[in-house]
Amino acid sequence: MIKPIAEVMVVILIIATIGGNHSKKEKHVADWLGIARIAYFILLTLSVIKLITNYPVVLIPNILWLLYLIIVYIYLENTFRLKRETFGNPLRTTRVTIALLIAMIVIIVFF
Repeated sequence: MIKPIAEVMVVILIIATIGGNHSKKEKHVADWLGIARIAYFILLTLSVIKLITNYPVVLIPNILWLLYLIIVYIYLENTFRLKRETFGNPLRTTRVTIALLIAMIVIIVFF
């Protein structure tokens, strides 16, 4: 039950990242950022639940997964900050999208 929700949250994150970084108005960027934050924290909560339920069996991969999600979140926030302050960086947007696609592949295969 956790896996489909996590997949949907990553898809929402990808859409919010692309939508927010292609928006022309700062208000729309802020709206996409809010959607991305909500989806991210739901994904992080699901990952913590998975860590708790599988605690003694697969501890190290779950901790590495949480660290990866935190790094992606920091990168996502920096991308939106750069978009709000300047005109954004298309290369950084592409990198965040690739990081989220890697997260989607990991969820499909290992979650």
